[in-house]
Amino acid sequence: MNSPAFIVLVACAILLALAFIVLPLRGRRQGSILAGLAFIVPVATVGLYLVIGTPGAISPQTGQVGEVRSAVTEMAVKAMREPDDSVHWTRLGLAYKSLQDFGAAEHALRRALYIEPQSGFLMAELGETLLYGSGQRQLPAEAQSLLEQAAAQDSQKALWLLGLNARQLGDNKAAETHLARLLEILPEDSEIAASVEQQLAAARAGHVVGAGSKQTSDHAPALTLTVDIDPALHEQLSGDEAVFVAVHSADGEGPPLAATRLRADQLPIEISLGDDDAMLAGSGISSASTVRAVARVSFSGDAAASEGDFEGRSQSLPVEESMHAEVLINRIL
Repeated sequence: MNSPAFIVLVACAILLALAFIVLPLRGRRQGSILAGLAFIVPVATVGLYLVIGTPGAISPQTGQVGEVRSAVTEMAVKAMREPDDSVHWTRLGLAYKSLQDFGAAEHALRRALYIEPQSGFLMAELGETLLYGSGQRQLPAEAQSLLEQAAAQDSQKALWLLGLNARQLGDNKAAETHLARLLEILPEDSEIAASVEQQLAAARAGHVVGAGSKQTSDHAPALTLTVDIDPALHEQLSGDEAVFVAVHSADGEGPPLAATRLRADQLPIEISLGDDDAMLAGSGISSASTVRAVARVSFSGDAAASEGDFEGRSQSLPVEESMHAEVLINRIL
């Protein structure tokens, strides 16, 4: 992919994202176009994410890391030039979110919400960003509050996240309330209706999956992962560096399905990751058909990839009851 084409693609994705943002931000009724987007970042942002993957997926030889950052910097400049335009801040926040730079996304989305304080769309996006940025498996208090306000406006994303979080906490009554309302407002042809129905049925049956409880099924998929680092790179480490290991859907879309944090001096290591390592019940490894693993040495201590970090990736593999993969950290971002 050459540089001009890549930049044009970024620009087009941003312009498309704007089309999905203006309506809710300007107070108009959200039409059916937005209904299918409730669980994901708006279409254009996801399209950009699928092209570039996570920041660490960009080949360091192509120089695309700099191109992406340059494009986002231009968006930031526009936002600073017109600081009271919520659309600029929203686009910037969603762009950072798609790059999994959750700290920067939080800042931009907070500014957008300050300008448009009644926007359920922004409340849901900021709430989800706070969850992913926390690295925890349960909603932080502020994220919970934001999502509850968004759910009061029938935000589908907010209802979904609140429902899954309630299940994880063992509050099946609250989970049923959120998920039943979500199912009620979903379009008849919604592709995610089946997942909502599954979670709702589990809540009604009183089954809990998440922090503090293990799955009762003996057939839940688990990935045994061997993580090692190239000796040449290992020599450059003190041993105190953070190592983030994550399992993603093989198509590169969305947040990690499972994740854990290690220290560099623990390598090489063999670990096992499964649905109990998901950030939210229902969004673990078993929810994907194929997965891949990524291991990254982070010199900043931040889960988001930065230039200069060390990284390795496994091959994609189908989700089965028992899986094994190897990740060799062998390249510099």
